[in-house]
Order: sequence, then C-alpha cells, then structure tokens
Amino acid sequence: MKKYRIAIEETLRKVVEIEAETPGLAVCRAEDEYNEEKHVLSADNFAGADIALSTDDITVMETLEDVGFIGYVQRRFEECRESISVEDKVRLAFGSFDNALYEFGEYRKEAARNRPQVYLLYRSDAWHNRSSMELIAPFSSLENMMEYLRRKKKEFRLTESDLEEFKNNRQTKGRGENYLYESDYLDVLPEQEPELPPKDDAFYDKVFTCGQSELSRRELESLPEPFDTYHVTDEEMEQIVYETEMETRDRLRLGKRKPIDFDNDRHSEIWWEEMEKAVVRHGVPYYEAE
Repeated sequence: MKKYRIAIEETLRKVVEIEAETPGLAVCRAEDEYNEEKHVLSADNFAGADIALSTDDITVMETLEDVGFIGYVQRRFEECRESISVEDKVRLAFGSFDNALYEFGEYRKEAARNRPQVYLLYRSDAWHNRSSMELIAPFSSLENMMEYLRRKKKEFRLTESDLEEFKNNRQTKGRGENYLYESDYLDVLPEQEPELPPKDDAFYDKVFTCGQSELSRRELESLPEPFDTYHVTDEEMEQIVYETEMETRDRLRLGKRKPIDFDNDRHSEIWWEEMEKAVVRHGVPYYEAE
C-alpha cells in the first residue's frame, strides 16, 4: 500500500452587483470590498468540491517528467479542443473574463492603430487655401514622407524648424509657399465568404406533404421573391408544410374533413399567404437583391 497526497478543494460562490465604468474596475472594486469584509462567504455559498491527486504528489511530479505522458496529453488535448467551451478557453488563456475583455479591447485598439494609411503631401499658398493645393506625392508612412522632405529640403527651401513644425502640426506656416499633408485609412474589404458546395437536384425537388399541402424547396426558390433554402432541413420543411396546412384550414374554417380546394381562388390565395408566413417564421431568408 502506498500513500498519496490528495487535494480536496471546496468552491464558494457568491454573485454581487458592482457599479463601475468598466468590467475590470468592477472586479477591482469587488476585490477591495471583499478585503474589507463587505462580502463574506459561508457554507450557504458552497458551489462544489474538487477531489484529485495533488500536484505536489510524488507520482504526479514524476509523471510530469515523462515525455511519453506529456505527448499523450498533448494529443488528447488536440482531440478534445473542439469540445472545450469558450468559457473554459477564456479561463485557461486569460484567467478571467474581465482580463479577456481588457486584452481584447487593447488588441482592437492596436489593430486600429496599425491599419494601413496613405499620406498625401500637398503644396499650397500662404493661406492654405484648398483651391491652391497641389498634390506632390502619396506616401505609405509619415517616416517616408519626412525622409522625402529632408531630401528635398534645399529644393523646397525648408529649414529644420519648418520640418519640425510640419511633423508636429501637419503643415508649415508663414511662408509664401507652404506644405501640408492629409492622411486617411485605406479601404479594407471584408474577407470573402467561402463558396458553399452546391446541393443536388434531389435536395431541391424533394416534396413534403401534409393533407392537401405539398411543397418543395424548388418551389420556394422559384417564387417571384425567392427564398434561399440552402440551409433549410427536412424537419423544417415538414414543419412549414404542416403549419401551412393547419393555418389555411383554420382561416377557411374547413374543419377536419373538408379539403383545401386549390381550384378555388380564395383557397389558393390564403394557402400561399400562410405558406409564406410559415417560411418567414422559420427564419428562411430571401435572396439578397443584386
């Protein structure tokens, strides 16, 4: 018989509401209030217990040095990664949701700062009138534009103070002929969605029936304002036909025995109305107008 070190961890959980400008500040304020014992947890807040081998158990420490075990864990992790919830991934990667939100915000700011820009260098008159502006050249960065001006310093009769003013204020001043620049972000097109593989004719021609009602995806695709049925499942089609049949019979007060008469204009009109309502209720989209 061997002795093993077993860790028993109990979790207490209590949710409190905190007013703050950001999630991170709310967590900090909650930590302060907890340290001040404004939020005291007790057995009533018990949320669960975890009982497992302790990480300082000799068996665990020896196994963590086993290359074969580590490789096996890595493979199993890769196999299971798709089943790991986003919540667990957040806790694993960031420690907490507030940390994840903060880092995501910083990431988006950095991405915005790093968006490609174009810098347009202009020559203008003493008053910077837009009508006098003459484009000299576009540049991919402020550094490249400043380097160009330094090389043209003599030709453009610029002093070091002119260059410094241009860099800080986007223009020169007090000259008969001035220089200025404008900058803007380049257009960034959204990523093109991958083309979906085509469905076969059997998918679109399959007829779904309920009572006198019959409907196929092909019919929905052939309407004057066609529906996009690519993602509509058989179960959804069956439900659409069922609802169309029931709602039509209800509006026409046909009861259980009288059939829908599609040669009757009123019957036919109501059927098409209820069919379209049912399709829309199930979230089937119309094709976008080109």
